[in-house]
Amino acid sequence: MQISLRKSCSFLPFFALFLASNSLVAQSDSSGSVSQHMQEAAQALRANDRAGAEREYRQIVAIDPENGQAWTGLGVLLYGEGKTTDAIAALESALRIDPGAKNAGVFLGLSEASSNNCGKASPLLTTYFAREPAGKLGHLVGLTLLECEAEAPDPIPAIQTVERLKQLYPGDEDVLYQSAELYTRLWNQTADELMAKHPDSYRVHQLGGEVYEAKNDYDQAIREYSLALERKPDLPNMHYRIGQMYLHQDSEEVDDKAMKEFIEEKSIDPDSAVTDLAMAGIEMHRHNLDKAKPLYEEAARLDPGLVEARVGLAKVLLEKHDPASAEHLLLDVVAQHPDSAEAHYVLMLAYRGQKKMTEAAEQMSIFNRLQTEKEQKFQNKLNALLNGKPATVGASQK
Repeated sequence: MQISLRKSCSFLPFFALFLASNSLVAQSDSSGSVSQHMQEAAQALRANDRAGAEREYRQIVAIDPENGQAWTGLGVLLYGEGKTTDAIAALESALRIDPGAKNAGVFLGLSEASSNNCGKASPLLTTYFAREPAGKLGHLVGLTLLECEAEAPDPIPAIQTVERLKQLYPGDEDVLYQSAELYTRLWNQTADELMAKHPDSYRVHQLGGEVYEAKNDYDQAIREYSLALERKPDLPNMHYRIGQMYLHQDSEEVDDKAMKEFIEEKSIDPDSAVTDLAMAGIEMHRHNLDKAKPLYEEAARLDPGLVEARVGLAKVLLEKHDPASAEHLLLDVVAQHPDSAEAHYVLMLAYRGQKKMTEAAEQMSIFNRLQTEKEQKFQNKLNALLNGKPATVGASQK
């Protein structure tokens, strides 16, 4: 394992933890030598002169080997410089003098982690992370602790740490990335165990179908889902997914094949709103409006939050030359789901069907804005994946 977060933030702010306490030590030093070195170390740190600060700290501990705060300051500085072996020695000296020195403990944990000694690092980091509020140091400690725990046989501590990180630092990119890494690793480990212990079970074929579906290999996905159904004929969602795979194929028979699967799905799961929605879409494609309408209505009844069902019903009303009823329905939809580009587009058609051109133009403008924002967000994600650079053209990112 390679701990990789050591340089994720600036270390100079952490030295502020020690400057005030160091000044107290300096005032109690009768000779004035320690006081002078402390002041010069502080000045060097403010000037980002780490070599100068290290030199001053080393002179302090040479004068006063029992100065725990100087050992701590030296250890933090060495850790920030990547000199982890020397940092560990300095911080251990600080803890020998004062076993309760919190700052020495946490930076010793970070230094041990940098040296891939997670067995020693984890207890120290866990103690700090469990009791300290959110902050830059807590962010570094939590992510470092997570990297150590993620490699352990027991996943529970890592899961607990990642959930606390997400609570303390909501939306943080490093936290989200490490969360994805953890759960991907756990998924892979669990899938491997499933295939090793139950190589021909319906769950293995279901999992295989999902993998092929994600790769857009629809023929193989259908094969795996079908094998899952052979082993467990009443498995929910399988006929629905096979039907969706058929709809992605280029054949004159896809509607018939897909509809057969959707009907089978409804016999297994009568409350599947998405299956009603899919069947309604096929009936619309066939221009069977009287069959599509009750299917959209049933989908909306089963799942009131399924925007596509209500928009589909509005499309039926438009096809039946009833734009006023479609408008009434869609106004309610866009009020509840203002980011639904399709709802705004169909509402535009409803206004246009009633010669309300001003309202239609407004809806078209909203639709274009939503589409542009969607494309912008996709481009930003793509650019970030490819080269770490956000898109700079088009609408501003939200």
